[in-house]
Amino acid sequence: MTNNNAYEYRESSGAGFARNAGQKLLYFMIGGGIGAAIALMFAPKKGSELRSDIADMTAKGIDQTTAAANQLKQRTAEIYKTAKETGSEVLDVVTAGATAVKEEVTSDVEKIGAIVENSAKRAVGSTKPMNIV
Repeated sequence: MTNNNAYEYRESSGAGFARNAGQKLLYFMIGGGIGAAIALMFAPKKGSELRSDIADMTAKGIDQTTAAANQLKQRTAEIYKTAKETGSEVLDVVTAGATAVKEEVTSDVEKIGAIVENSAKRAVGSTKPMNIV
């Protein structure tokens, strides 16, 4: 049988990461937008320099977002693989258990059949013919 602690670790680390990563990415983007707006308000630069800086920050933000999305994609693939392996393990355990139960039930049914058959033979052998007058 599989180690429950390992399964719980995979479950907690996988699902929690995916849920938290989405929230972190959202908060990161919101924070980046707020920071950019504040920087624009207090920027002591000419318009052309400011536009250049905004383009640079936007490109950097796109690169960071793409990297985070790729990391999330990779982690999701790992979680899927782990879930698939765990599902296969569970299926193997259930199949083995069902086979064992089937074999026990078959054995018990055969034993009960033999007991009933022996009882019937004894009952037939112990009856005396009746004389009808």
